[in-house]
Amino acid sequence: MSSKDHQQHPYDAPEDEVLSKTQKKQMVHDLQKLAKTITAMPKSKIKQIDLPDSFVDAIEESKRITSHIARKRHFQYMGKILLKSDHEAIQAQINNLENLDGHYQVRDAVINLWIEQFTTDEKALFNYLYQHFEHEFLGQLRQNLRNHSKKPEDAALRKKLFQALRHLDQKTELPNPQTLI
Repeated sequence: MSSKDHQQHPYDAPEDEVLSKTQKKQMVHDLQKLAKTITAMPKSKIKQIDLPDSFVDAIEESKRITSHIARKRHFQYMGKILLKSDHEAIQAQINNLENLDGHYQVRDAVINLWIEQFTTDEKALFNYLYQHFEHEFLGQLRQNLRNHSKKPEDAALRKKLFQALRHLDQKTELPNPQTLI
């Protein structure tokens, strides 16, 4: 048997020798699912992920394919591209993006608590804010709060108040307002 006859398949790296055939198939299916997940993401998030150029081209191509079987084969091809690239790093980047989304949801909930708490404990909350933030940012916040308290049902005024609080939260995370009182 010559060395040409016994060439190692590119997917059979030495570390893969311990994987069973079932495990390899599962990994291939997982990579196809990852390709589908990435394809379904908005373009702004896709740009934040370090993807090979061939995979980015494949994403664009996948949007033009309408046949079910052709899409299935195309996602197999995309999984193959991911297998050749550093798919673990790509998965980690996607997980980080998802965690950031979760972080913003938590921060939004805290900001909403601040808005609700302002109705009963405005003075105590502003005392905290004046101790921890620059006064130039708080003047606009106070004005937004006054406008919101005049018309609490107005969504635009609530949004301005929310944005002002988010601006402060991005500088330094606001604590839960219920712990301050």
